[in-house]
Amino acid sequence: MAQLNSDEMAKKFFGLASINGILAVLFTVPILDPGLCIATPPGLFGCKSTMDVNWPGTWVLVAWIVFVLVGVAGMVFWGSMYYFRGKMTPLQNVNKAFGWLHLIFYEAGVIGATGLMAAIGYVGGSALAQGYGAPIAAEWIATKIIPPLSSDPTSVLNDMPPVVEAIFIGVTILGALIGFLSLWRMKS
Repeated sequence: MAQLNSDEMAKKFFGLASINGILAVLFTVPILDPGLCIATPPGLFGCKSTMDVNWPGTWVLVAWIVFVLVGVAGMVFWGSMYYFRGKMTPLQNVNKAFGWLHLIFYEAGVIGATGLMAAIGYVGGSALAQGYGAPIAAEWIATKIIPPLSSDPTSVLNDMPPVVEAIFIGVTILGALIGFLSLWRMKS
């Protein structure tokens, strides 16, 4: 089977941690635009509410925190695990398929889950910032982000953002499990 050196695998994760760190900074920039009402006090710049302290706008902040913890610090954690496992044990070779699957599933899950969290917070928070109430915000989230796949209000497919969010979280967890399997199956 094709193998990767543990140092190479660590570099890939550290590289993604750097990219995710840059993305975290870029995701912070919209807070500086007072017209988006993300952290702008009510009554200023036409904002009737502020997103960062009112549900569902709070999800913008939650998404950012989760992205920094799981997308940046998590990538550093995985890179460190590969690096130190290779340095402190005679096991230096990572199964190439497991390594790449770990990297791809984990990153795709993190980006998808936190991106959708931020979208939920932004769309719902925008409704509040424009003066609409929580029922309108919930309706906007259910219809404007990912259109419903069912018109039956009792169907789980009537409100797609939470369903897709759960899928992305599952992909992230699957990526982590593949990562543990990859570390466990390292060879000398």
